[in-house]
This record gives sequence, structure tokens and C-alpha cells, in this order.
Amino acid sequence: MTTRSPAPAVGSANDLLTANHALAAALLRRERSRRRGVHLLMVVMTLLCAVTFSVTVGRQYRELQSTSEFFHRHAYVPSYDPLSNVILGLPPDTIDVRDSAPAPDIRGITLRRNEIALVAGGELVRSIPLAGPVTGLPDVVRAVDDPSWIDQDGHGKVTLHAALIVSPGGSLTVTAPVTDLVMTVRRGVLLGVDGGRLTLNGVNVRPDTVGGDVNRHAVDERRPFIVATHQAHLAITRSHLSYLGRDWNSSYGVAWSDGSTGSMTHSEVDHSFIGTYTDHARDVLIEQNWFHDNTLYGVDPHSYSTNISVRHNVSERNGRHGIIFSDFVTGGVVEGNITRDNRLNGIMMDASSTGNRIIGNTSTGNRGDGIVLASSPDNLLANNMVTGNRVGIHARGDHANVQIRGNTVEGNQLASQGVELAGNTVRDNGDQWRPRVLIGIWSAVPLVVVLLAGVTGLARRRRDRMSGRPALAVGA
Repeated sequence: MTTRSPAPAVGSANDLLTANHALAAALLRRERSRRRGVHLLMVVMTLLCAVTFSVTVGRQYRELQSTSEFFHRHAYVPSYDPLSNVILGLPPDTIDVRDSAPAPDIRGITLRRNEIALVAGGELVRSIPLAGPVTGLPDVVRAVDDPSWIDQDGHGKVTLHAALIVSPGGSLTVTAPVTDLVMTVRRGVLLGVDGGRLTLNGVNVRPDTVGGDVNRHAVDERRPFIVATHQAHLAITRSHLSYLGRDWNSSYGVAWSDGSTGSMTHSEVDHSFIGTYTDHARDVLIEQNWFHDNTLYGVDPHSYSTNISVRHNVSERNGRHGIIFSDFVTGGVVEGNITRDNRLNGIMMDASSTGNRIIGNTSTGNRGDGIVLASSPDNLLANNMVTGNRVGIHARGDHANVQIRGNTVEGNQLASQGVELAGNTVRDNGDQWRPRVLIGIWSAVPLVVVLLAGVTGLARRRRDRMSGRPALAVGA
């Protein structure tokens, strides 16, 4: 009798096949889930890298350099009258004439309507009647006829050994044949106009010795200066003024004060304490000049001066600011100037200087800030180019109703402080996004994700071939 093996149960085979399919499907789901997790991780890591690069590379960070630097200044004193002091035989910087004794070495030549008066130590030395109006500086030399007061060399140079003051009613034009006006460095020697009219046209004005201020500290020498007082008119054109002034009120270099008016045009001012200064002056035009290498400021309208126009000048390499309006200077215009490479700020409105228009200037490469508003509201800043400074536009203190529009602020360590720059062109400044870099970073994100996905897929297939593991499929 033959024994037969029992036939396998059909139901058991179907159950095994179903179990295999279920296992394969579960493994496939797990593999796909793992792949999705890997892909998601790659995307997240790529995004994190992009954010990191955006913050570190796509934004400029520059440490603000310090602008603090010691600079000794004399104490500011109320305005005094240097021309009257000299006539009284006192040093120009005398504050209290009641407690001061005249000095015989302080001398003055005063030009009046009908006479020239020579004074020394406050006393009249000689009165020279004039038959007619003075037509030029050679007339003064001939009338005085004393080289210890004023002399000329016959080749265009006139040397002052005393103060020359144009008094009320007097008028003087210094021009050809005079080309050089030299002032002796001694107490009381200056060029002034006191209620009269003085014009310098095509002349070089300087002291007889340059002196030294190599450390750019305050000038304490007895350097001569030019000043207009008591509603005088001072006009300077096509002239070169150098090494003038010292650190005392209205003795800074070239100054208009006490209601005086006039102009400076097409001239050069260098190595003076301040290039040009105003104090309670009005309607002064400063246009197309070159101010450079002055100890303190290039242009300094000050103390209640009104309607000062500063146009189309270059002010550079000065010891502090290129142009500064300070102490209630109102109704002025700063237009079309270039302020560059100054040791502090390019252009500054300071101490309640209001109602001024700062338009179309270029302020670049200054160690301090490009344009500064310090407690000076109600000013207009428009269409200026501000580049390569510490801070582009900086406002502190009261700056209400300031209009800032149409300016280009580029390549500064910071674009602004204290103000918003909406309505202006702002680019490539420190602490500012760099659009081109950001575009490059985020354009690379999808490419990096696709590349990483391809690399991981190749690595997975290589691993499967080496292990001999077949690809999972539901029908396997």
C-alpha cells in the first residue's frame, strides 16, 4: 500500500502570498518615508545655510570708527570789536577795555573819507588830508610815505606793519598793480573794514612768516586776519588767502560780523584757522571757492547770521568740518558744494540752525559723517550725494520737520542714524542688505537641493548593488 503526502492547503499559500505583499508594501512605505525625511532634512539644512549666508554675507557689517580726537580750544567769549581795540591801542582780543592799558607798539592806519589817520598806543600820530578819493593801495602807500607803517617793493608787493582799517565813509579796493599783500606777524596787525567798503580783487594775502601748527592744534600765534564789522561791506574775489587767523572770536581768518555783508568768490583759502566765518552777518555770498587744509573749519557761518549762501565750493582736508552752520543761523543755502576728506563731518547744521536748504551737495570720504543735523529742525536735505563717510545722514537732538528726500546714500559705514531714509536711494552701506548677494544665495537654493537629492540617490543605488539587495516593489 502506497503512502501519499498530504497536498498543501491552498488557503495557506494564499495567506503566505498576502503576508509577503503586506511586508513588501510596509518596507516600501518605510523606505519612501525615510527618503522623504532625508529630502526634507536636506531642504531644511539648505534653507538654514541660505539664511546664515544671507545674514553674514548678504548684509554688510562695519564697525564704526571713532571720531573722538582732542582739540584744544580757547573759551568762547561774546563778540568784541577788534578794530576799535586797535584804534585804542589795545590788542584785538581785548575783552574789557576799562582794565587794559594802551600799548605803543599797537598801531593803526585808518582810511576815512577825506583823510588817513595814523594812531599808535591809542594816540593820533599824524593826520594826512586827502585831496581826492583813494583809488587803490598804492595811494595809501604814497600818502603815508613811511615804510615803518606800510611799504611796497615796486613789483606788486605791499607790506603792512600796522593795522589797515577802512572806517565809515571810506572805500578801498586792493587790486592790480598790487598782487601780494603781506602782513607782519605782530600784535595788532590786521586788515579790517569798519562800516566802510573793502574789496580784494586778484591779490594774495598772507603773513610775512608762516609759523607752525603741525599738530593741527589751536593757533595761538599772532597771525593777522581780515574782518568786517559794523555793517561794512567786504568783497573778495579771485584772491588767495593763506595762513591767517587764530583761535579767538572774529580773528579766525576772514570774518563778517555785526551786520556786515559782502561776498567771497573764485578764491582760495588755506592753512588758516577757519577758512571763512560770519557772526551776526547778513546776505553773504560764498561761491566757487576752494577751502582746504584749514585748522578747524572750511566755512563757518555762525551766531544769528542770516541769508548766507554757500554755493559751488570745494571744502576739503580741514581739521574738523567742511561746512558748518552753528548757533541760530537761519535762511541759508548750502548748494552744489563738494566736502571731502575732512577730519570730521562734511556738512553740519548745529545749535538751532533752521530754515536752511542743503541741496545738491557731494559729501564724500569724510572721517566723520556726511551730513549732520544737531538740534537743528526745519531744514531741507535734497538731492545730495553722500558716500564713503562714517554715517551718511546723522540726526540728533531736535530735528522735527526735517525733510530728507532724493538723496543718494551709498558706501558709508552706516546709512543713517536718528532718521529714516524712505524716499532716498540707499545702497551698499554697512548694516544694510546687499541685494545682488542675496539674489545669488537664494537662486542657488533649488539647485543645491536638486544636486543633493541626486547625490543621495546615486549613493543609495550604489549601496543596494553592493549589498545585493533588490529594489523593493509590491509585486516582487
